[in-house]
Amino acid sequence: LGTWPNRPEIAHLVLLDHTMVPDEHHVRDWIDEARRRGASGIRTGAVFPKAAPAFLAAGFDPIDRLALLDLDLLTSHLPPTSGVSDRLQRLRRSRLGAAARVDAAAFGTTWANDAATLAEINDATPHHRARHVVRHGDTVAFAISGRARTTGYIQRLAVHPDHRRHGIGRHLLHDALGWMQRRGVVRVMVNTAIDNIAALHLYEQSGFRRSGDTLVMLELDLGGDRRSTRRPPAPAAP
Repeated sequence: LGTWPNRPEIAHLVLLDHTMVPDEHHVRDWIDEARRRGASGIRTGAVFPKAAPAFLAAGFDPIDRLALLDLDLLTSHLPPTSGVSDRLQRLRRSRLGAAARVDAAAFGTTWANDAATLAEINDATPHHRARHVVRHGDTVAFAISGRARTTGYIQRLAVHPDHRRHGIGRHLLHDALGWMQRRGVVRVMVNTAIDNIAALHLYEQSGFRRSGDTLVMLELDLGGDRRSTRRPPAPAAP
């Protein structure tokens, strides 16, 4: 239980194990803890379908739905990335603030990560790879990916709107997949908003297939002033 990026008054609840199925007592404990911290609301990260009923029963409302995609890396043949000359650089922690600004430009302030949550994404798996593209001294795109044993995760990929449609997102994605492939990853997972058509196209062109699961993010108002969290129109994908 942390705080929502850029909104410290909103508690952010993340289930670290995606197979976890909480019951109503778990959810009530989390709500009580958020209240003790003085939160005016609580939002979840992406929740799998089996975990959602306990939140809905406690009064949470869905605020976003995400498509889950996966890739069989054993049978995948990644096409070469052409037309991109940018050299990917290691995304160091000192540059996470710059990456957060790209994230906000790409996804909007409601859904953007700040530097602290990008650091948490880095640390969410036993092994991670973070790369960014720098043009004229500014970070214009980045990707953070992770792996745990033989499962890989595309955790965040963002390209500044001014630098889209030049193959940068595909370049970052294939770099991450190549890293996973060299380290014995078998299955790769990623999620994106169900209405982000361009992002879905990028992943599906790279061999990802939609699973039968739709993930959901949920919110509970704990009282106090709250800005609207309904999703704006999806931004164009990298």
